[in-house]
Amino acid sequence: MTEPTAPTVVGRYVLHAAIARGGMATIHLARLHGAEGFSRTVAAKRLHPQFTEDAEFLKMFLDEARIASKVHHPNVVPMLDVVQSGAEVILVQEYVHGVPFDKLLRAMSQQKKVLPIGVAVAIVAGTLAGLHAAHEAKDELGQPLGIVHRDVSPQNIIVGVDGIPRLLDFGVAKATVNSHVTRAGVFKGKLAYTSPEQLQGSVTQSADIYAASVVLWETLAGRRMYRAGNEAELVAAVMAGSLPTLTDAVDRSTVSPERWAQLEKLEPLLAMGLAFAPGDRFATAAEMHDALLEAAPAATPAEVSKWVKLLGKEYLEGREKVIVSEESSWRRQRSAIGGAATVPVEDPTEQSAPGSGPGVASQSTATATALQTSLMAPLPAPPPGRSQWALVGVLLVVGGLLGAILLLLVRNPNDAAPAAGVSLSTTSTMLTAATVAVPPPAPTLLGSAASEARSTTSTTDGGAAASAPTAARATRVATPSYVAPRAAAPPPPPAATGDCTPPFYFDGKKKIFKPGCL
Repeated sequence: MTEPTAPTVVGRYVLHAAIARGGMATIHLARLHGAEGFSRTVAAKRLHPQFTEDAEFLKMFLDEARIASKVHHPNVVPMLDVVQSGAEVILVQEYVHGVPFDKLLRAMSQQKKVLPIGVAVAIVAGTLAGLHAAHEAKDELGQPLGIVHRDVSPQNIIVGVDGIPRLLDFGVAKATVNSHVTRAGVFKGKLAYTSPEQLQGSVTQSADIYAASVVLWETLAGRRMYRAGNEAELVAAVMAGSLPTLTDAVDRSTVSPERWAQLEKLEPLLAMGLAFAPGDRFATAAEMHDALLEAAPAATPAEVSKWVKLLGKEYLEGREKVIVSEESSWRRQRSAIGGAATVPVEDPTEQSAPGSGPGVASQSTATATALQTSLMAPLPAPPPGRSQWALVGVLLVVGGLLGAILLLLVRNPNDAAPAAGVSLSTTSTMLTAATVAVPPPAPTLLGSAASEARSTTSTTDGGAAASAPTAARATRVATPSYVAPRAAAPPPPPAATGDCTPPFYFDGKKKIFKPGCL
């Protein structure tokens, strides 16, 4: 068992300890993180760094995801996601807590145990059901994909603790969706489970039926079908088509009569599945599945689960230790950050160096945390610029003009004409400023204001009474006629005119007292 290591973050996934290793990739226990504390344990198939720059290997790796994603069946491990981040390329699969079938067979041999025929039939029948689903898979338009697994073997069958066998690893599968094309003369698969026509370069779905028949033969016999010393001898044996029969391979004295009777019943089925010519085999994996269940009853998932836990006890305990260790680490992390399920995620635009790993991920985490802290800090107020001072100046000027206008608008109507001793030039200047600042509305005077204007004189020596209306009319034209509402102000003290005998004059029949003579 591989000990847990520092996690590596790839996209939304945190990769923990490696739980399996192959020629092209390593399988990691991983965790998918989502919002609001959501998480899910998955298996991440991580392409080895030396292959990420190889276009041929990369295409073949991604083809596995394309093919597996089209197959939906309980006996096939589903493909969940594909992630490419910098130099990292991973395929995300559902995590199945179970034991690879090859490890169960090895444990059976080491413990000198015999797998019940019903358990063997259940495992191979489930594999055939998943295989048929792959063979019949179609794309979204309903077009057959023509998938051929090409690597059906005990290593690519995992039996869960739930008693359900599942087919996995479509890494060398062939289908119409492949972007990678196998070069002529290049063999893919395992020689011990390869059909004669596949060795000759012909790949058909019947080759998968042949491989499944070899798996069943070895499970029932308790040993390998071919005992060749090297690959050349193995290829020669396959091409010769001289296969040992099941009853020849099993010592009758070591099995019960009931088991021997079942083996004899399964012998014709195996002979048909292992026929040299593809046309002599079962037409489909489903046909072999039905024939197998008819020849021997399959064990229930509960019975299979019991044998998985018995034969795979050591393997399962090692896997569970890894899971417990990673889960404990995850919970400590959540407690340290107050229960929040926040997990650092690499920037997808950041290209990782070829030697990227846990250290790089930690640096990315620290950088992201510092960046988030700096973004949350309050921004300092910017110093006032030249444009701000100009705006302040404009506001002061406008305020001053408005103040002057308001002072003019609230003047006493009695001051419409210049008082004695005030020069005409000063009055003209004030009126001009008021007129320029705010254009006056149409001149309209109320009756009281008009009468007051008519009673005003513009002479310093008390001149003729007839000149007062003229001065008042001149003032009305230049002065804004609107009078803002205000509280009544006391009248100014009367100015001495020097001619108060008599202190009044007549305007028609109306008697008017002279200002300052009251």
